[in-house]
Amino acid sequence: MSSDGMISSTLEKFASGDFTARVGGKDAMAVTVDRLGASLEKMVEDLMESQARNCMNIFEVVATMSRMSDGVGNMNDRMLSMAAATEELAATNEQIACSSDEAVALASQAVEAANMGSSSVESALGVLSEMATRARAAMGDVETLVQFSGDIGAIVASIQRIAGQTNMLALNATIEAARAGDAGKGFAVVAGEVKALSQQTAKAASEISQKIAQLQGEIDSVVTLFSENVERAERGGAAAEDAGRSMMDVITAFSTVSEQVSHIKMAASDQGEASREIARRTHEVSELVTHENDEISHTSDQMRELEGGIRGQLESLAKNRVGKGVLSLAKTDHMLWKKRLVDMMLGNEHISSSDVTDHRNCRLGKWYYAEGGSSYGQESAFAALEKPHAEVHRLAREVVDRFNKGDKRGASEALDKINAPSSEVVQLLGRLQAK
Repeated sequence: MSSDGMISSTLEKFASGDFTARVGGKDAMAVTVDRLGASLEKMVEDLMESQARNCMNIFEVVATMSRMSDGVGNMNDRMLSMAAATEELAATNEQIACSSDEAVALASQAVEAANMGSSSVESALGVLSEMATRARAAMGDVETLVQFSGDIGAIVASIQRIAGQTNMLALNATIEAARAGDAGKGFAVVAGEVKALSQQTAKAASEISQKIAQLQGEIDSVVTLFSENVERAERGGAAAEDAGRSMMDVITAFSTVSEQVSHIKMAASDQGEASREIARRTHEVSELVTHENDEISHTSDQMRELEGGIRGQLESLAKNRVGKGVLSLAKTDHMLWKKRLVDMMLGNEHISSSDVTDHRNCRLGKWYYAEGGSSYGQESAFAALEKPHAEVHRLAREVVDRFNKGDKRGASEALDKINAPSSEVVQLLGRLQAK
C-alpha cells in the first residue's frame, strides 16, 4: 500500500476510535499522523484515567455515605430506644417517689408504734422494779418472822425443860409424901396436881414446837418464793431494759430510714425531671439525625447519578482502542465491585454467587491472560498482579456466600480483608500505567 493509502487507512482507524494505529512511514506526513495518533491515544488514556479516578473517588464517597447512612440510621434507632428508655425511667422515678411517700408514712407509723412500745416497756420496767422492791421488803419481814419463830422456839424449849424439871420435882415430892404417911397425904395431892400440870405443859409445849417447825417450813417456802419472784423481777427488769434499748434502736433506725427515703424521693424526683429532659433532648437530636440522614441519602442519590454519568462516559471512552485504557477500566471495575459488596451488606443490592466470576474471566483477567502478557509480561508489577487479584475475587465470593447464608459477621470480616489485596491491585495497575 502506498504511503498515502497508509495515511488514509490510519486516519480512518482514528475516526473509528482505534488510536493505536500507526502509519510507520518516515515522510513528514506519516510522522505527523503518527504523532497525532500518539497524542490522541495519550489524550484518551489520560481522559479515561481521569474519569476512572473520578469514578473511583465517587465509589469511595458513595460507599462511605452508604455506611454513614446505615450508621446514622442505627444511631437514630438507638436514640429513639434511649428516649423511650429515659421516658420509662422517668415513669419509674415517679413510681419510686410515690412509693417513697408510702415508705415515709409507714416509717412514721413504725416510729409512733415504737414510741408507744417504748412507753409500755418503761411502764413495765417501773412495775417490775416496784415488784422487786416490794418483794425484797417482804423478804425482810419474812426473815424477821423467821427470827421471831426461832425466839419462840427457844422459849418453848425453855418451857419444855422447866416442865420436865417440874415433873421430876413433883415425882420426888410424891415419893417423899408417900414416905411421910398420913402426914404427907395432902402434900401428895398437891404434888400430883403439879405433876399433871407439868405434863400438860410439856404436851402443849411439844405441840407448839411442832407447829413452830411447820411454820418455819412454810416460812422457808415463802422465802424461797419471794427469792424467785425477786430474781424473776430482776430478770424481767433486765429484759425490759434490753427491750427499751432495742425499741430506741428501732426508733433511731426507722427515723434514719424515713430520712433516707425522703432523700430517695427527692433524688427520684430530680432524676425524673432530668430523665424527661434527656428524653426531650433525645427526640430533638433524633429529629436532627433523621434530617441529616435524609440529607445524606439525598446527597448519596445525587452522587450515584453522577457516578452513573461518569461510568457512562468511561464506557463510551472504553469503546476507543488505546493501549493503557484497560488498566483504567480495570481499576474502576475493581472499585465498583467493592462498592457493590458494601451496598449488599447494607441491604441496597442483591448479589448471587454466580455473579462473582473468578479472576480469569473478569475484564482484567481476560486482558491479563491475553494481550497483557505480550505487552507487560516482562514487568515485575505484572507478575505480582496475579496473586492479589485472585485473592480479591476469592474474598468477594466468600463475602457473598457468607452474607447469603445469613453470616453477616463473617461476611463483614471477609469484606475487611479485601482492603489489603485490593489496594495492592490498584497500586500495581498504577505502576503498569507509569511504564
